[in-house]
Amino acid sequence: MHNILLILKHEYITRVSKKSFIIMTLLGPLLISAFYGVIIAISISQFSKDDVTKMAIYDPNNALKNENLSNKSYEFGYVKNAEAAKDSIRTEAIFGMLIIQNSKGDSIELVTKKNISLNDRETLEKLVADKLFNLNLKANGLSKNKIDSLKINIQLSDHSLSGKSNGTEIKSAVGYVGAMIIYFFIFMYGVMIMRGVTEEKNNRIVEIIVSAVKPFQLMMGKILGVALVGLTQFLAWITLSGLLLFVFSIAIGAQHVDAAQVASVSKEMPSEMAQISDAFFQQFQTLNIPKLIIGFIIFFLGGFLLYSALFAAIGSAVDSDTETQQFMLPVSMPLIFGLIIAQVAVINDPNSTLAYWCSMVPFTSPVVMMVRLPFDISWMEILISAVILFGTFVFVVWMAGKIYRIGILSYGQKASYKQMFKWLTTK
Repeated sequence: MHNILLILKHEYITRVSKKSFIIMTLLGPLLISAFYGVIIAISISQFSKDDVTKMAIYDPNNALKNENLSNKSYEFGYVKNAEAAKDSIRTEAIFGMLIIQNSKGDSIELVTKKNISLNDRETLEKLVADKLFNLNLKANGLSKNKIDSLKINIQLSDHSLSGKSNGTEIKSAVGYVGAMIIYFFIFMYGVMIMRGVTEEKNNRIVEIIVSAVKPFQLMMGKILGVALVGLTQFLAWITLSGLLLFVFSIAIGAQHVDAAQVASVSKEMPSEMAQISDAFFQQFQTLNIPKLIIGFIIFFLGGFLLYSALFAAIGSAVDSDTETQQFMLPVSMPLIFGLIIAQVAVINDPNSTLAYWCSMVPFTSPVVMMVRLPFDISWMEILISAVILFGTFVFVVWMAGKIYRIGILSYGQKASYKQMFKWLTTK
């Protein structure tokens, strides 16, 4: 145990003190904050932009009855000569032209000089469709307002027996984001362990190390040391990202959104924004934060340790990164499968039979259980899954150690599944 702690300490201090680790720890949150800051800035600029796109309508069959289709984004004008309108499009006096090809109005041709986005195309289709719908109602002696008054807008809110909101949306989002973080860090630091082992093997440094400690102790020290490195960087990213996102939000809001815009938005959607805000806080209160934090740490560490043992075994068996490809797929497939199950099955029904058993299988449980955690699953399920996960880790470490102790000192022979099986069965 003493040797494992020494190697753990060495791995942790060596990696944490590297310039690359410090730079990425500081740069990572900046990149994340800048990414979301740009998204927010673009969203605000798109929301507040006042550009109006000029469009022509050529309607020889009078399907639209010369009705006005203009709104805040588009300004329409009817033309009698389609060719003249096309000349205006070429000179960019107008953006494009809608050609209504029949009296019913269900066949329309859009002529533009530049490509139009799918969103703009759908908007134009909806504008024309709504106008034709209103005209058809009017022609049949019906009123759109009367029909709209007959529609019932249902707002379904789901609550538990205690009267609290179930918070399905935010639970799904939090669970899936947590699963993605676990998936990302397992692969990132697992590959780091694999490459580190391969590099030490090629540099023959390991020959000196194993003369002082057992190969199993060396492997365990590396795995636990890198696990602490990953946890340290993750906590640093979370803390710094939260602070930077808060600063970016204030800065961008102060720069791009003036008082008039805020007043305009608040006048247009006061009740809707209040409802959304209330719904969000009600759903947020349904989250069991202590259970989420404890569960995340358990399955983050368990999943990392399990897959890191496999990655270390692969790194000890090969002599170069190119040889790792044939072994990476079988190791990574269960985790990828778990992420797919989490996305498809668990979010749709977190208590389904498939979701339950995939959260018990140790190779998929780190991501599947993370998605199920926000849905108030019992501590007993969490405990059973954690025991199976860490128990499998101990077994996999024992198997990986048998590969590691032979493979780490094997040079010049191409690794294969047959060779690794032979190492496993060697006493």
